[in-house]
This record gives sequence, structure tokens and C-alpha cells, in this order.
Amino acid sequence: MLYSILLNCCPFVMPLFNKKFESKPIPARVNRCNIGFPVVSEDIDDFRKISLNLGNKKLRFADGIWMHSVRKGDVDDMLRLNKKFRALEEENNMCNLKIEVMLDLLAEHATELNELKPKEK
Repeated sequence: MLYSILLNCCPFVMPLFNKKFESKPIPARVNRCNIGFPVVSEDIDDFRKISLNLGNKKLRFADGIWMHSVRKGDVDDMLRLNKKFRALEEENNMCNLKIEVMLDLLAEHATELNELKPKEK
């Protein structure tokens, strides 16, 4: 009823009120085959060692940062030291946490002993 009223009063009906659009069916995908093309044989490790020469400076990309290196082993040493540093930081944090827990237990035990002592006055 509303549609007929809109058609009578307004000759230009918005496309919202009529259904002229219908989606087309999606065709099925054809299987791809690599016949005639060589198999990719690149190793990802080749791309992990990126170096850049700028004049007399050599930069190497490792662990998401560019590092200045004179020798090839410098970056590897730096990565090894960074991993060791992170491990030692975690160990230090764990030791600090253990000390805090032990101090809390000691304080709790000391207050319990003070409460159990008979009051001398």
C-alpha cells in the first residue's frame, strides 16, 4: 500500500523501495597448478642476513634494528649478548620477586611471634 502511494505521488522512486539489484553467483575457483614453472627453492635464512654498504660504513639488519658492524661476527656477537642480557634481566627480576616474598613471610612471622609473647609490664 505504501509502495503504491509512493508511486502515485512521486514518479521517481528511490532504488531503496524496489529490488532491481540481485547479486550474481560467484564462480567456483579453478585449481591452480604450476606445470611448466620451476619450484621455488629460496631459503628464508638467506633473507635474514641483510646488509647495506654506505660508503665506508656497513650496516646489518638484525632483530628489527640496523647495526653498524665492521666484521660479520659483530652482529652475531651483539645478538648473542642481547639474548644473554635479556635472560639475566629475567633471572634478576625473579630473584627480586623471591626476596620480596621472603621479606613478606618474615614480617608476617615476626608479627605472629610478637603477638604470642606474654605482655611483660
